[in-house]
Amino acid sequence: MTPTVLLLAPKIMSIRNSLTLKAVLKRMPFLLIGLLLWIGFYEGTYRVLDFVRGIPFFGEILSRKLLSVTFFGLSIFLILSNVITALSAFYISRDLPLLMSSPVKVRHIIRLKTIETMTNSSWMVFSFMPPFFIAYGLNYRAPVIFYLVLIFTFVPFVLISGGLGIILSHLLTRIFSAKRMRMLFFAAGLMLFMAVYLLFRSRWSAGTEGDEQFFLSFLKIRTDSHFLPGFWMTESLMPVLRGESPGVLYPLLSVGAGAILLVISAVSGRMLYERNLERIVPSSLPMIRISSGSYPAKFIAFWWKDLRIFFRDPGQWSQLFIIGALILIYVYNFRALPADTLSDAFPFMKEFLVLINMLMAGLVLSAVASRFLYSSVSLEGMAFWIIRTSPVTVKSLLISKFLFGFLPVTGVLFAVVIIANAAIRIDAFLSILSAATTLLLCISISGLGIGMGAMYPKFKHENVAAISMGPGGMFFMLVAFLVVLLTVAIEAYCFFVYRRTILMEAEIGIPEKVQFLLGGVSALLINAAAFYIPLKLGMKYLEQDLSL
Repeated sequence: MTPTVLLLAPKIMSIRNSLTLKAVLKRMPFLLIGLLLWIGFYEGTYRVLDFVRGIPFFGEILSRKLLSVTFFGLSIFLILSNVITALSAFYISRDLPLLMSSPVKVRHIIRLKTIETMTNSSWMVFSFMPPFFIAYGLNYRAPVIFYLVLIFTFVPFVLISGGLGIILSHLLTRIFSAKRMRMLFFAAGLMLFMAVYLLFRSRWSAGTEGDEQFFLSFLKIRTDSHFLPGFWMTESLMPVLRGESPGVLYPLLSVGAGAILLVISAVSGRMLYERNLERIVPSSLPMIRISSGSYPAKFIAFWWKDLRIFFRDPGQWSQLFIIGALILIYVYNFRALPADTLSDAFPFMKEFLVLINMLMAGLVLSAVASRFLYSSVSLEGMAFWIIRTSPVTVKSLLISKFLFGFLPVTGVLFAVVIIANAAIRIDAFLSILSAATTLLLCISISGLGIGMGAMYPKFKHENVAAISMGPGGMFFMLVAFLVVLLTVAIEAYCFFVYRRTILMEAEIGIPEKVQFLLGGVSALLINAAAFYIPLKLGMKYLEQDLSL
């Protein structure tokens, strides 16, 4: 057994030991929900392709462009993800002292970290992209060779991005601190995304030009350079989709570039890795400051502690940039909509936009709660035993965590909903209704996040992002999405019944009032269950004797 395989053995054995019947049954809800997401993604992609390919003259050109833009976006995402993950795996990982003190050569540690980096950076792409490619293959009625060419070229495509990310991480860590570079790339990627999005969105704003302007703007996106891996992927797959014989040049370019970049990443690691570690180790020790002053009162002690920890850790407060970017994009989209023009053509367009506003606000709320509320209990880390041995009840802990996250999240979401409603100029009744729905969702999703975070705590974590990306975090996101969708769907049905009655010029009778009452009660019960049940179960779990 080679040293690299020996180093990988604990991770492989951990995966193998988790594949028991009990573990599979426990994860069955996740698998079923994932399958539903696959089906939805496939169905959406297939319908979009049907629509695009049905456009005269431009159909096949747009289909090819869509594939090219997808690969271009994937390559940018993978490169940035690999740089950030490589900085964490190679230079900030907690197992580095153990690995560097073990009787293993550095090249084997570099290979281990390379495998970890590429696996952690690309698992989401491998998990969510198959429905997209299957939709392309079935829509074109492609032969089996299409899927073989896809596998043969997509793996090198991922390796190219991984090799570039690892090389950049070694070179930049030679100049800057690994932690600072991770934050720099995080901010740079976010700013790049914002700039590209606002550029494209400003070109595609709805207007009187018609669909032709949208298609022409889409075709002007430059992603077809012969030096880009995404272009090689597109040129490898499109001939097979059209029923032509597959080419050889571009698949070989992908395989060759992937192999070469892997070799270069290994060589750069051998040259720079040890020297980088020697340079950053002294600065990697956290600076502990002892502050004087009175300790806060008991009822705000947790608030004070969480607030201090939040602003001390850049890995937490830096996520506010993501939230700010999401909110900016969200508000900009509603501001750019010609709501008055659309409402003239479609009488109920503003009501529809109100429902979309509530739905999108709920989805943003779920994403924010996953990052800040769900992970709040796990952030206590290995020091959770201090809380368990202190004269503080688990109930007061969870209530403090809930209020600490609920108040700022509710304030931000209220501001977003009010600004979006003002942009589309809705009446006072709809504005009050959407605000009340937002408050209801903030309460239920915040309680759901704290409760499920207590049900599935992860006190041993490499970084904060690993908490919300685990099975429990994914399960919370899916449940939160379901709560939001059910709440908005109930209100949408009530809107439909009300407007249908108005259009028929009939009075709102007893059946309609009963439906409104049942809808309101159902929405309240769903959100009450989402708030209370997880908190109760999480409290019960944390009160047990946990082995940290």
